[in-house]
Amino acid sequence: MTTSYEELVAEMERISTVIQKFPENLQGKVFDIMVKSYLGDQTYEAATMEEPEPEPVQHISVVDSNRVQPIKKRPIRRNKDSYSMVKDLDLLGKTGVEPFRDFLERYEVNSNIKFNTVAVYYLKNVLHIADVTIDHIYTCYKNGERKVPGNLRQSITDTSSSKYGYINMSDNHITLSVLGENLVEFELKQEA
Repeated sequence: MTTSYEELVAEMERISTVIQKFPENLQGKVFDIMVKSYLGDQTYEAATMEEPEPEPVQHISVVDSNRVQPIKKRPIRRNKDSYSMVKDLDLLGKTGVEPFRDFLERYEVNSNIKFNTVAVYYLKNVLHIADVTIDHIYTCYKNGERKVPGNLRQSITDTSSSKYGYINMSDNHITLSVLGENLVEFELKQEA
């Protein structure tokens, strides 16, 4: 197969538009492959014989034929926090107060944010605990037979964020906000 100059120029223009869709670190390799494929058995020698420094392998994702995007790998971060049960916390109602599970059943709790809020409300207003900590809430999750969030500290931080604002968290001390009280007393109560 003999290739005329005009055919080669036209093909090189098509190759250059395809190459631009790839990340820079792959463009040289893609060019070499496409030119070799186009020329077939004819020998192709790159203009420079220098090998570029190897770049780290980058996986790509082809969304459609007009767009190629690199896949971004996020590092896996494990939560290293550990919590402990508060042994002297009476969630079973041995001292005459309503057991936590019974209290929890009165409310429509369908998220960790709402569970955190109800737990703090119970600890503050029913058990009258002055310094509620993450360990207290962890104990409520265990007693309430609810799966503990993978990152409990973040779940509590989210509950105290400006988006919700149901609790206040300072260092490791947790208090209930007026928004949290209103949520428990008026919005989460199930119809009797």
